[in-house]
Amino acid sequence: MDVLYYIGAGSMRQNIELRLSLRSLEKHGKNIDRVFLVGNKPEFIKNVEYIWVEDKFEWWKNAFEKTKTAIKAGISDEFLLMNDDFFMTDEFDAKTYPFYHRGEIPQDSTQKYGSVVANTRKVLESIGKPTKHFGVHCPIRIEGKKYLELEKFYKTPVSARCLYGNLYVKGARKVNDNKGDEFKGGTTKCWSSRSWLQDDALKELKELFPQPSKWEKEDV
Repeated sequence: MDVLYYIGAGSMRQNIELRLSLRSLEKHGKNIDRVFLVGNKPEFIKNVEYIWVEDKFEWWKNAFEKTKTAIKAGISDEFLLMNDDFFMTDEFDAKTYPFYHRGEIPQDSTQKYGSVVANTRKVLESIGKPTKHFGVHCPIRIEGKKYLELEKFYKTPVSARCLYGNLYVKGARKVNDNKGDEFKGGTTKCWSSRSWLQDDALKELKELFPQPSKWEKEDV
């Protein structure tokens, strides 16, 4: 199974997040084939399928457009969608990685991300679909053909993960979102920092994943 990262500009840590995420992926992941990287390409990256896509829209649409580009470019029919701030903490199989949600989507929010998710709830309610919050900080398996069907919803700000999960995923398990808590993967076997990596978290991640991955140049 292929893995997709979509990357924006503006990392405050020189993309150390992506380095460490890739190291965790190599250390713990099974049944992983190619890595696709869409967006900006850090200098240290190697051995990936790279596609340049400019950020032309708001973040929610940029994410959709980058994922769509990877699908059109020939990523595997089903792939694992990662973020550069996802760090795997235990062995997992990409082909069978479970689906997770964190309960119901809130009806409203004053936060930038939360307002997009809340709007997604309204869209789902309008078509009589469940409204589970699939914005858990962990990978999600995506079938490309189904994902492309989401494009019709992109007339207003929406979350692709929440749309996809409620339209196509069966049997997702409810979990507490493991973001910024003690460095343990918990049920999802994945950890994410609460904001930009703080020094103590960065130190611990470097100790856990000291060796460059096969997708990383050793001298850069």
